[in-house]
Amino acid sequence: METRPSAPTRTIAAAKLHPRLSSPRPVPRLQLLEHLHAADDASLVLVHGPAGFGKTTVMLQYFAQLQQRGTATGWVTLDRADNDLGRFLTYVVEAFRTIDPTITSAIEQGGADLAGDTDGAVLALASHLAGFGGHFTLFMDDFERIESPVILGLVRQLVDYLPEGGQLVIGSRTVPELGLGRLRAHGRLHEIKAAALRFSAQETASFLRHQHGLALRDDHIHRLQHRTEGWPAALWLVSLALRDRGDPQDFIDTFDGSDAAITDYLAEDVLSRQPEALRDFLLRTSVLQDLGAPLCDHLLSRGDSREMLAHIERAHLFLAAQDADRQWFRYHALFRDFLRAQLAQAAGAEVAGLHRRAADWWLSQDQPTRAIEHALQAEDSDFLIGLLSSHAGDLLWQGRARTLARWHGAARLGDRLARYPALALVFAWALTLTRHYDESMKLLDALRAARTHDTAPGEGLGIAADVQRAFILAMTDRVRESLGQWQACLPHVTPTGQPFAFAMLGASYGYCLVAESRFDEARHFLEQARRRVMEIGKSFIAPMALCLQGAIDLAQGRLENATTSFRAALAGGGDTNSLPHAASNTVAAAFLAEALYEADRLDEAGKLLNVYLPLLKEVAAPDQLITSYVVLVRIAAARADLDRAADLLGEMEVTGHQYALPRMVATARLERARLALLAGQRDAAAEQLASAGDAGTWQAFEGLVTHANDGEAPFIANFRLHIRSGRSAAVIAPLKLAVKAAEALRRHRRALKLNILLAEAQCNAGQQGLGMRRLRDALQFAATEGFVRTFIDEGAPLARWVAELRATVLESHGDSASTRALAAFMDTVLGPQALVAAPAPEPLEAAATEPPSAGPLSERELQVLRLLAGGHRNRTIADRLFVSETTVKAHLRSINVKLGTQSRTHAVAVGRQRGLMS
Repeated sequence: METRPSAPTRTIAAAKLHPRLSSPRPVPRLQLLEHLHAADDASLVLVHGPAGFGKTTVMLQYFAQLQQRGTATGWVTLDRADNDLGRFLTYVVEAFRTIDPTITSAIEQGGADLAGDTDGAVLALASHLAGFGGHFTLFMDDFERIESPVILGLVRQLVDYLPEGGQLVIGSRTVPELGLGRLRAHGRLHEIKAAALRFSAQETASFLRHQHGLALRDDHIHRLQHRTEGWPAALWLVSLALRDRGDPQDFIDTFDGSDAAITDYLAEDVLSRQPEALRDFLLRTSVLQDLGAPLCDHLLSRGDSREMLAHIERAHLFLAAQDADRQWFRYHALFRDFLRAQLAQAAGAEVAGLHRRAADWWLSQDQPTRAIEHALQAEDSDFLIGLLSSHAGDLLWQGRARTLARWHGAARLGDRLARYPALALVFAWALTLTRHYDESMKLLDALRAARTHDTAPGEGLGIAADVQRAFILAMTDRVRESLGQWQACLPHVTPTGQPFAFAMLGASYGYCLVAESRFDEARHFLEQARRRVMEIGKSFIAPMALCLQGAIDLAQGRLENATTSFRAALAGGGDTNSLPHAASNTVAAAFLAEALYEADRLDEAGKLLNVYLPLLKEVAAPDQLITSYVVLVRIAAARADLDRAADLLGEMEVTGHQYALPRMVATARLERARLALLAGQRDAAAEQLASAGDAGTWQAFEGLVTHANDGEAPFIANFRLHIRSGRSAAVIAPLKLAVKAAEALRRHRRALKLNILLAEAQCNAGQQGLGMRRLRDALQFAATEGFVRTFIDEGAPLARWVAELRATVLESHGDSASTRALAAFMDTVLGPQALVAAPAPEPLEAAATEPPSAGPLSERELQVLRLLAGGHRNRTIADRLFVSETTVKAHLRSINVKLGTQSRTHAVAVGRQRGLMS
C-alpha cells in the first residue's frame, strides 16, 4: 500500500504573527477608529493608501482597542514569499490559531493536500470559525505583496465564508483584486482611503509638538501641513530633521521633495520597486502640474497614458484625482518634487523639451495660462515673449496680477522687456497691484529711458505711466498727492485710447474723491469706469467700482445697500465671467466683512477675514487693510479673547511699519486706547491716544475723511476719553459742532457715532432728558439700517443708558409697531455680548452698580484663574490641564461673567481681592 508523503515542515517566523511596534507615542487616530468600530458588521475592512500614510498605525490602534474590548484577534504581516500557497496557508492558519485554538488539529488533518485544494482549506477554516462563539477579527498587513491569483481567490472565498461576527482587516498600498465592487454593493465593505489617512492640521500639531516636543509656531505648523498634505511619513522625517535645530525657520522655508531624508525614503521604498517603464512615465510626467491622459500621450508620444494613470492610481503612487470623472490627476507635491529632482539627474537635457511640448498642447486647448507656466521653463525666451505679448493684457483685465507679477520675477527677461512697451506696462501694473511699487517704478523708468533713445514706446506711454504713479500714490496712503496727479491726468486719458488706464482712473480717482466727501462726483467716475469695463467684459475693475459705491452708501448710513453692493462685488459685480482670484474679490471681502461686523454678524465676518487677510496684505488699499485688522481685533475682544486681540494689534503695527503706512500704526494705537478704556485703564488709554494722535501722521489727511477712520479718528477717541474720565460737560459743545460738520458732509455713519457719544456725555453731565432724546433718535436711525456694533463697541458705560431707555420706552411712547421695533433693536444692542463689564463713570457724573455674580467659580475655573495669575498663556494652561485652548477660553469667559470682570488682568485682581488664589 502506497504511503502518502508527510507534509513538509515549515519554519514559522513568529514576528509575522505579531503586530510591528509602532512609534512609542503615536498620534491617536480617534476619528478613524470611531469609523472602524462603527463598521463592525462589514466582512472586509480595507485600509489602503500610499507608502508612509500610517495604514499600519491605524490597524495597530484598532487591533489594540479590539483586544481591550475582549474581541478575539489575529495578525499576519505578509511578504513576497507568501505568494507561495502552502506558506500563505500556514501563516493564515497560525494567525487563526490565536482566535480559535481548536482549528489547529482540524487543519493538520488535511496536511499537504490543502496546498492543492484551496476550496477545502477555506471550507475547513470556515466550518470551525462558524462555531466560534463571538466576534473575531483577522488583520493582514502589507497585502500589496500578494500577487498570486490563486491566493487572491482564496482570500475572496475566505471573505465570503466568514460567519456573522467575523471580520477581515487588510492594509495595502494598492487596491487588491478581491471583488470589491460586489462587496461594496452588498454593504459588506468598509474602506479607509488615503484622504482619510492624512493627518489633519490638529493631528499634525499634536504629532510635532507633543509627540516630538518641537516648539513650533502656528504658521510653522500650517506651512508643514500644507507642504506635506498631511503625509505622516513626511512629517515623521520632518520631525527628525528639526529635532536638533534651534531655529526651524530656514528648514521650513526650504523644505521640499528634494530633502535628503525624503529622497532616500522615496527612492528606496517607492521608486525602486516600480518596473522600468512605469518609472520612466513617472519621471517624465513629473514636469506637469496636472496630468490627463491626452496631455501625457502628447508629451510622451504614446497612446496608453489612460491605462498608465489608472495603474498608478491603483498602486497608490501618490496620485490624486482632481475631478469627479477622474480625467485629471496630480502627484503629491513632495513626490512631484522628488520625481523632478530624479529627472534632472537622469535626463536633465530633456526637461526643456518636455515643457515646450506641454506648452504646445495647452495652447491647442486654448489654455494660455497653463502654456505660459510651461514656457517659463522651456528655455526659449522668444517663444515666451510671444505668448506673454498675446495674452498678458487679457490676464491683467481679469485681475490676474499675482500671476503676472510672479511671471515677471521668473521670466528674467531683463533689458529685452524695454523693447516691448505694451508688455512692460502690463507687468508694471501687475507689480503695482501686488505692492511691488519700487519694481514697478523701475520698470516705468526703464521705459522712459528707452523712449529717450528713440525706441518706439507705444502710444500714450507717458500718460499710462502717470496714471500708474497716481495709483501708487493712493495705494501708499498719499491721498492728497494722488488727487493732484489724477487731476493732471484727467484731460489726457480717454476710454478708447487708454481703456485700462481710464478704468483705473475712474476707480482710484473715485476712491480719492470719497475721501474728500465729494460723493456725487465719485459716483459719476465710478459709474463711468464700471460701464466702460462692462463693455469690454471680464474685468476685475467692475466689482472694485461696485465696492467703492458701497463704501459711499456705508459712509452715508445706508448699511443694507452697502452690504448688497459688497456681496455683489464679491460674486463678481454682475460679470458672470469674473474670476474668484481677482484682486477685487479680495477687496470686496474686506468691505463685506466690515458691513457684516457692523450688523453684529461676527461669525460671517470672521470667517471671511480669516480666509482673505493673507491676500489682502498683497493687494488691498490701506483702508481695507486697516479695517480688516480692526474688525478682527473687535471680534476677538467681543469673544473675550484679549490675547488674540493683542496679537492682532501687534501684527497690525508690524504690517503698518512694513508697508510704510503710519496711519495704520496710529489706528492700531487708537484701537488699543479704546480697549484700554473698556478695561478701565484710563492712563494707558491716554498714553496710546497721545501716541496715535501724532500730528505728523494725520497732517497729510487734513480735510479728508479716510474710510478706515470714518468712525474712529483721534478727535473721536479724545471725546471718548474725556467722557470716560469724568469730563463730559467739557466735550458737549465741540461734539455738537462735530455732529453738524459730519451731517454737512453727508457722513451719517460718522454722525451716528458722534451722536452716541454726545448722548452719553449729556446723560453723564446732568442733561439726561436731552441725552435720552438724542440716544433714542440715534437708535431709531440705526435700527432702520441695522447699525448694531457702533453701540455695542462703546461698552457698558453706554449700555446702561440704553438699558435705562429700554425700560421706559414702551411706557413713554406707546405700544406701537415702531416702538416695539425700537425696543427689539435695543434688546439686540443689549445682548449678552454687549454686557461685558466696564468701569463706571466718575462718581460725580453717574453711578454704576457692580454686575451681579453668576455664582461661585468651579474647581476647574479656580485652576484656570490661578494659572492665569502665574502669568501663563492659554496654550500653557491648556497643556497643564490636559484640555484644549478652546476649553480654556470658555472657562475664561465664564470667570469674567462670574467675577464681573472684563479682562484677564481684571479677573486676577478681583480673584486676589476675594482670596481665591490660595
